[in-house]
Amino acid sequence: MNHVRNNFIDFKKKIFIQEISNVMKILSILIIFIIFFPNFSFAQTKTPQKIPTSSEAQEISDKIDELKEKVASRVAQLKLVERRGIVGTVERVSDTEITITDHNGNLRIIDVDELTKFSKESSKSFGISDIKKGSTLSALGLYNKDSRRLLARFVNEIEIPTSVVGVITQKNEKDFTITLTTEEGVDYTVDVERITKTFSYDEDGLASSGFSKIEIRENATVLGFADAKEKNRISATRIITFPDIPSNPNVPIIDDDIKSTPTPTKKVQIQE
Repeated sequence: MNHVRNNFIDFKKKIFIQEISNVMKILSILIIFIIFFPNFSFAQTKTPQKIPTSSEAQEISDKIDELKEKVASRVAQLKLVERRGIVGTVERVSDTEITITDHNGNLRIIDVDELTKFSKESSKSFGISDIKKGSTLSALGLYNKDSRRLLARFVNEIEIPTSVVGVITQKNEKDFTITLTTEEGVDYTVDVERITKTFSYDEDGLASSGFSKIEIRENATVLGFADAKEKNRISATRIITFPDIPSNPNVPIIDDDIKSTPTPTKKVQIQE
């Protein structure tokens, strides 16, 4: 009898130990699952949507209207600004702006800031302090149609070619110069350089010419650059003569002023 009782107790112990072991396995699995999937939710609950109150809805509407106004204002500003270039002669200059006169005689104001770049072909270090009254500038930047001011991004000092129309009254073959007299009676000394290109225009059209073919009393147009040291002297880049057209009667010409200086020839001595 005692033997049977002992066997029953042993059997209950084994069952108890087995149940504890099963519980431990389940707990272990749950712990591992929680560690590797911390955001896992066993049940989802629908979050109720909040209905804004009348005051909150009005606030949202006001913010939308404010944003619309900002966008409209920005669009209007963009329409007022465009990229543009201006060329003119300097009238006044300061640290922040340059006033020039354009080819139509209108005053234009050019604003400069720390982003503006200055340049000049003959100078490596050129700035706003080097700009003087009477200089010719070209400026490229953002033009405001409302204020009519240009915020310059590039300012370059340039030299604009001079164009003179008149009649050739003198020709110096020694110095390679011609004198061009205008309707106003002003005489311009024109230097014919190696870079000068000469053309003649007749009924056959425009043809290449040369200094030797230039004749006195011919109508001519000269394009070049003014001499900085001598008034009414031009270094020509282009000369166009019109041999088939009679001399302009409006140009005052005195016959004594018309002359051609030939190229001097060397005397050859003959030995007897």
